[in-house]
Amino acid sequence: MKRECEMSSENHDELASAFGPEVAKEMLKFGIARVSIDRFHYKDFRYTNVKDAIAQAKRQQGSD
Repeated sequence: MKRECEMSSENHDELASAFGPEVAKEMLKFGIARVSIDRFHYKDFRYTNVKDAIAQAKRQQGSD
């Protein structure tokens, strides 16, 4: 069963601008969604979970 995701023209235009019209068209065709993620930086470390970043900062604070 072929299922296309709903994509607003604004979102399609943004994807086309970022990746080109063919990629945007294929994303729509295959139902591929672009999602943003939060990343937290602490010194040289990178985290997707803020609690992990805080835990690392606490560990380092104790060893400084």
